[in-house]
This record gives sequence, structure tokens and C-alpha cells, in this order.
Amino acid sequence: MKNSIKKLVVMLAIGLSFAAAQSVSAETVVGTITEIASEPSVVTITSEDGSSIDIYGVKVDYLCNQYNICLDEDVDVNVEYYEYVCLDDGTLKYKATSISVAEATIDLR
Repeated sequence: MKNSIKKLVVMLAIGLSFAAAQSVSAETVVGTITEIASEPSVVTITSEDGSSIDIYGVKVDYLCNQYNICLDEDVDVNVEYYEYVCLDDGTLKYKATSISVAEATIDLR
């Protein structure tokens, strides 16, 4: 009986991990910062083709204080991010994992 429950829990955990992994994909955007919002930490980046994307999780003050990378509008950046769907309302959001400015690259997560 105990082995059956253990097997069931393991199978459930494996199944949930596959379901969670399928909803995440890595992307990269190269462009210019056109807007910075501190609450929540969102940076709007406009790429060369004119499309804009809001990237969450870029703490501008932290990058400036910790790494001396002070982001501002009209700064060229390269951001790697994950696309995910919020479970509570189904909206699509983009969470930064690294940011490159000039020669410096910072891993955020």
C-alpha cells in the first residue's frame, strides 16, 4: 500500500513538472529602452522593426547601485527573457533573465 502511494506521488510530480515546463520559452529582444516604470519593475523596449515589448523584472535601481549600469531611456539593450502565462488571469508576460548593455551582461535570475 505504501509503495503504491509513493509511486502515485512520484508520477503526479513528474506529470506536473512536464505541464509547467511546457508553458515557458526563452526569447531575446534587442532594441532601445523607450520607457521605464518602477512599479512594477517594467522596461519597455522598442526593437528596430518598431515593435515594443514590456519586460518585467528589470530593477533599474539595483542594476545602477550594484553593477554601475544605470539604465535610462534611449539606451540600447539586449534582454533575454521568458514568456509565461499568468495562472490567475491568463495574461501573457515577459520576465527578464539577463540584460546586456554595451560590454556588460548581468544575469538577473
